Amino acid sequence: MKTKFILGMRDAFFDALFEHFTRDTSAVFVTADCGAPSLDKYSDTFPERFLTVGIAEQQLIGMTCGLALEGKKVYAYAIAPFISVRCLEQIKLDVCAMELPVVLVAVGAGYAYDIMGPTHHAAEDITVLRVMPNLVIHSPADGVAAAAMADATFLDPRPQYIRFDRAGIPDLYRGRDVDFGAGIVATRAGGGDLVIAATGIMVHQALHVAENLAGKGLDATVLDICRLKPINRELLLQHAQGAGRLVTMEEHLLAGGMGSAVLECLADAGVMKPVLRFGQDDRFVFDLGGREVIWDKYGLAVDAMTNRIAKWMGL
Repeated sequence: MKTKFILGMRDAFFDALFEHFTRDTSAVFVTADCGAPSLDKYSDTFPERFLTVGIAEQQLIGMTCGLALEGKKVYAYAIAPFISVRCLEQIKLDVCAMELPVVLVAVGAGYAYDIMGPTHHAAEDITVLRVMPNLVIHSPADGVAAAAMADATFLDPRPQYIRFDRAGIPDLYRGRDVDFGAGIVATRAGGGDLVIAATGIMVHQALHVAENLAGKGLDATVLDICRLKPINRELLLQHAQGAGRLVTMEEHLLAGGMGSAVLECLADAGVMKPVLRFGQDDRFVFDLGGREVIWDKYGLAVDAMTNRIAKWMGL
């Protein structure tokens, strides 16, 4: 039996974005010594519009903003923690305060670089970037959504940040439209018992949890929070008001993450619902063994989340 090849988010995005670079000579790509098979055609076809700064991410942001000030549409690419936390001041003042048409492309969301430890984990990027004025934050759940973001980001003049997973993840949106605010991935009998809001790879975990809960007689709607900022308040509130309880799932620190954004929406709208958040508590993760080892140890595995939700709901 042949194993089905799954194109990773990053490569799906770069493949789709290439068409825009072919048509628009103002498009420029800048990278911090990060390569990818899907990037080779950029450097081969547009050598004058494909630049690398080496391992110097703060310089990456400076060069990117300089090009944008000269009328270029710039995509800057690096590993997630290096293009976010390491460059926070540059993003704040050079990208966001100047409202430049810059797209920051980050690979390795959450614990995608699992065995490399806190230096390579991106478990706080949502928190630190969500507070930046003018910045749009995307967090797709599969390669189909990632590819669709090529058009969306190219046509959007606002500063943007995209967090991609590292590995190939099964497609959820094949043959379906992608809603960049929040998509209803799955619903059972209206999902009146529970709404599970998740982002990135945790959307896949949420779907498995919803299946398990269905076996226990609970109806759950799974929402893919594909755009973390601005969050789709209308859709979120619509489903929150129609469900008994809410659960949030993210491979990210709980403090200030996607779950916090959901709670802010509910509080601002005066919607009082019980909410259970899954994510990383206040710690760094040094565990070896891979992503699933981390999930098992810190309560992000499917069975652990299913059991915790069932107990929380009185089953």
